Amino acid sequence: MRGKWVVPVMIALAVLVFSARVPAAEKKPETVAQDKIDKVTAATPAKPYAKPAESRKIIIFTMTKGFRHGSIPLAAKAFEIMGQKTGAFEATQSDQVADFAADKLKGYDAIIIDQCTGDLFKEEDLKTALLEFVKGGKGIVGVHAATDCFYGWKEFGEMMGGYFAGHPFGRISIKLDDPASPLNAMFDRKGFEIRDEIYTFKDPYSREKLHILMSIDWENAHLKGGNRADNDYALSWIHEYGKGRAFYCAFGHDDAIWWNPKILAHYLAGIQYAIGDLKADATPTAKLSPAPTPARGPDLEAKKAAAEPKTVTIYAAPEENAAKTDAQGWIPLFDGKDLSQWMNAAGGDPGKGWVVEDGAMVRASGSGDIWTKQRFGNFVLDLEFKTEGNSGVFIRTDNPKDCVQTGIEMQVEKSGGKEQLGRNDVGSIYDCLAPSKNPFKDGDWNHVVITANGSKITIVANGVQIIDMDLDKWTDARKNPDGSANKFNKPLKDFKRDGHIGLQDHGAKVMYRNIKIKPVAAAAGTGSPGRK
Repeated sequence: MRGKWVVPVMIALAVLVFSARVPAAEKKPETVAQDKIDKVTAATPAKPYAKPAESRKIIIFTMTKGFRHGSIPLAAKAFEIMGQKTGAFEATQSDQVADFAADKLKGYDAIIIDQCTGDLFKEEDLKTALLEFVKGGKGIVGVHAATDCFYGWKEFGEMMGGYFAGHPFGRISIKLDDPASPLNAMFDRKGFEIRDEIYTFKDPYSREKLHILMSIDWENAHLKGGNRADNDYALSWIHEYGKGRAFYCAFGHDDAIWWNPKILAHYLAGIQYAIGDLKADATPTAKLSPAPTPARGPDLEAKKAAAEPKTVTIYAAPEENAAKTDAQGWIPLFDGKDLSQWMNAAGGDPGKGWVVEDGAMVRASGSGDIWTKQRFGNFVLDLEFKTEGNSGVFIRTDNPKDCVQTGIEMQVEKSGGKEQLGRNDVGSIYDCLAPSKNPFKDGDWNHVVITANGSKITIVANGVQIIDMDLDKWTDARKNPDGSANKFNKPLKDFKRDGHIGLQDHGAKVMYRNIKIKPVAAAAGTGSPGRK
């Protein structure tokens, strides 16, 4: 009997030995929809900002060990198209750790860190290779979440220019800190407005070390919820690192960034600076004398009044709203016909990207999040959703213009096939609490019931309870009760216990229908901390 197992065992051992000596095959690049490719191609500059001194090659790293942004493959494709269309460089994509080795890097002129997150590798020889690549005269380009890497490796933070500290803002006003820089030429010495997931930064970020290209025009933006005492929120910079050059730009979370002609042009100029073909002054901003006169963003003062949320009713219990409720106490928020009960973040009509199709509210194209005109305190929210990508349901949002830092979000995305969901998957309380089960169905309608009563939040999805949360247990800023980190600047226990209901525009097509809410009286022991 034993003899019959000898041959299979020997074959299995041979396979293991052979496979251990053969490097893993590279993954095929993630596909990008053709309509997005067409938009990127049309928006990409037709020629480089500087003639390449020689044939240039760059490598685009897309590896993630932490949160993975959905726009990573689109960004990588945009850089490929940029190189092909302008002739400035030839681009190669990779998500393989082995490509950080010195013998692999020597064939390139610059590295693009395309929203990589987490500790990509721990090997000292790879860290040394990356540092020496740049210090030796090559370039590095950081895209959006490139600052969300290697928190324990201080040399990487110094090379990149800073570490991620949060993203408390959405639509902002931008000023050009150095309007004369060739990397800002595409903006015609004018500040601008933009919508994206806006990053903020912590040490080693400093104007003593970096040449700032643009930043939030804080004096003109009328923002709240920042996380820096000095309100210094740079978004793009360059600096020299040894004999090499680094360029970082915070834009890139939303897909629409990658067909914004001026942002693409800014990235092209930044890449050519990192390669060494486009010359630019990299003197740290704090050391410039005289200091450049910034080009300010659009004057938002005239928009300030319109941007303030309109005075609305806080619904507390069904009996106080009898005229608006049905026999069971439900208030319809969307009847399948119109969006009359909804507004944009500034209090105006919803953007044209939200449409009604076949009785559903559909985010068909980019126009920003959509919000109820009313505020709600304690309630049961009942709705259905179907999605092709990322979105979210916000509850009790105090300020729709700063929704991440003033509201609670149930994540909406395609995670139906995952055995175990995380804190950023569908059904989660974003970045705070993962669902206990996964009853969701991709490509189909999902029925969700969210109950918010005082500090307690529960979620039932497709008939299965997945969330049982007590906000009062979230007692620390940027920290969950289990010790893991989150992105919130204040403890969730201190969030207001009433606010707007919102549906997120995160760049994907998403559909909502049968949206209704039933206000309830606060249960004993779950009272609100009150309006502040």
